[in-house]
Amino acid sequence: MRRVIPFIISITMLSVLLFSGCGEVNRDNELKEMLNANEDSLEDTITEDTCDFEMFSDYMKTWAKSSDVNLAFRGSHSLAIVNDATQGCENEPSVTLLCSFCTTDTQSSIQTVATASTALLGPVDHGKITLIITENNDGRHMGINEVPNRFIASDYLINLQTSSSDTILVSGPKNAVCSFRMNGSTEAPRYAKAYEIKMTMPKYTDPYNFVKGSNYPNPINTIGSLLANSKSSGKLFDIASFTCNTKEGYTPNTATAVIVIDSNSVDSILSKFEKSYSGVEDKFESLESNFVYTMTETEMPETVLSDETSNNLVSLMYTLNTGMCLQEEETGIVLAASYIQSIDTDNGNLSMKLDLRTRGESYLDSISSEYETTAGLCNTDYKCLKKGYVWHSAEKSKLVSFFSSTVPLLEGDSNISLKKYENDEIAPRLPNQDMIIYTFEKNNRKTVLQNITHFIDPDSAKEQQ
Repeated sequence: MRRVIPFIISITMLSVLLFSGCGEVNRDNELKEMLNANEDSLEDTITEDTCDFEMFSDYMKTWAKSSDVNLAFRGSHSLAIVNDATQGCENEPSVTLLCSFCTTDTQSSIQTVATASTALLGPVDHGKITLIITENNDGRHMGINEVPNRFIASDYLINLQTSSSDTILVSGPKNAVCSFRMNGSTEAPRYAKAYEIKMTMPKYTDPYNFVKGSNYPNPINTIGSLLANSKSSGKLFDIASFTCNTKEGYTPNTATAVIVIDSNSVDSILSKFEKSYSGVEDKFESLESNFVYTMTETEMPETVLSDETSNNLVSLMYTLNTGMCLQEEETGIVLAASYIQSIDTDNGNLSMKLDLRTRGESYLDSISSEYETTAGLCNTDYKCLKKGYVWHSAEKSKLVSFFSSTVPLLEGDSNISLKKYENDEIAPRLPNQDMIIYTFEKNNRKTVLQNITHFIDPDSAKEQQ
């Protein structure tokens, strides 16, 4: 930490200038200097690509003390720093600033954290401002659920996220959970060779992150496609079981199928597995990530799914439209997307759940209708439990009104995000919380800082006109 001290001192001196300038200092310029100092300090401290959140939290504790703000909450994967309302502004609207720190790719987070922490100090006159920073580990938002509601709840919440463009997101998607069930039966194995096919991913991945180089394959789909391809080629096998492990509602990290193969089809299915493996290997190589995907001989199970159940399961896996289900032709914007959350074949019965997100009710109805048709063709019962919007800004929101006048607000359904954010977790706990997501290019972070400061303290903008 010794090299950090000069930067923290410079930040403190800038704070003194900011709060004693009597209107003569151009505040935006001073804030830009503070932003640069914050970034330099973070880069000097966080020099590796990965680090423990505890190390980052230690830095923010020192930063908060030097900046004369209060580290009010510190958890294992999150923290909250409070800048109390200035004198005479106790009744002014409160604002929560939210951002994440990626412990597995620290350099991608430094500028976002620096922008948010500078914005915490930006306004001269303000109500209570709270900065929440949560750990983001491989797309897994680990910290938000441990932050007490009293730190999240405010008049306005702004979630800051770096992106390829500057825009305001005012809503999460329309969401539904789709259930496929089939009452099947079991029978004795007909064939001679039993194999276990298993795929494991070490990362927690967001199935709705379609950015190139970030979208991971679903192990259930990968194995399902292998089985469907083998069956369509006339290879003889029965399915004994098909299960998965899912954590925290993200893409299943493990899927396992046990199949019993006719001796004459073993070599052919093993060859198809090798081809499937090569495709997965290429995908993970581009993701710069690891995986385990194996097909190994195993003990003979006592029973397998009945031939009818097995065929219906394979048909369902072959026909079901998941991933990017619907896109706008001209723009390529994803209008509807889904992923298989879970699958189980206990006692010969099929149970599969699928999460569906769309940019509007009509898209949800369209895809759900398609799923119902698919289920019927595969002799499977289908139910769709609609859940409404995952999150949404308040009606006639001042937050949306202000930022949409300064930042591009995409037209129609485009300002709805399918991707998972901390807002998804906040909405069920605080259903009336007014919030937006402010995505921005890193090169535009100084404009972001200016916009947030002017929103919290409108007089600061008037003084410089």
